[in-house]
Amino acid sequence: MTVYALKHPDGRWLYHLPKPDAFKTPGNQLRINEITGVLADGQPMEKLHGDWWATDHEATRLTMTAQPAPKTTGYQLTDPDTESVKYPATLTPDQYLDLSDDYEDLWRLYTAVREDQPVVEHVYDGPVMVLEGREPPTPDEPQWVAQLPHALTERREYMHLFPGHIPGLDDHLMRVFKGMQYVDFVGSNFQGRPGVHVSLKVPYDQPRTEWRANTGRNGKPLKSGYHVQVTVNRRITLPIPSRVAGDTYEQALA
Repeated sequence: MTVYALKHPDGRWLYHLPKPDAFKTPGNQLRINEITGVLADGQPMEKLHGDWWATDHEATRLTMTAQPAPKTTGYQLTDPDTESVKYPATLTPDQYLDLSDDYEDLWRLYTAVREDQPVVEHVYDGPVMVLEGREPPTPDEPQWVAQLPHALTERREYMHLFPGHIPGLDDHLMRVFKGMQYVDFVGSNFQGRPGVHVSLKVPYDQPRTEWRANTGRNGKPLKSGYHVQVTVNRRITLPIPSRVAGDTYEQALA
């Protein structure tokens, strides 16, 4: 299986190392309790997001180690006093399986005898395809829609190095605008007009106020009241596109 490597501008080497099929559970005979290490020439690698791992040099040997689940070697009576012809002191896995078809509560009488298994190792034997660029975007970053050749549409691990676009620029900027000072309203294609529309209420440099009377129950103004700050309303229409295109994700993100 081809291994994809990224030569990062900061000097690191990033490798895409998916879990090998033999380590995936359930569904195969090798039950894995945990992945114990991902190594470059015997040295632990730095975990990035997804299946990406980093090291400080170009590796010549990439491996993943895993701890298999203990193997069940037999079954033993929990209470030795219950031993009989029907329930022997010990059972092999096959005997236990045969008896369990006739006695559903067999698990109450026997405990499994398990044996720890040695750590197993998978070697990524390449070939290695080396590319140059930054690491793929994390789930928290803007995502990338690449214009991949058809033959590469399933190779998402390095699609950020191909031409494409980041979607949602207008939505992203509208969220930014809503958190800015004096912004009163933000909308897209307001009243059928294209673009992002921003309405602001801005106070004067020299603050101004005006008197506003309180209103009585009958709707008539009272002698009491309060001062309110006078603001100037401004509306801006920004022709912000919905996407940012680039030759690579890094270019578009910048």
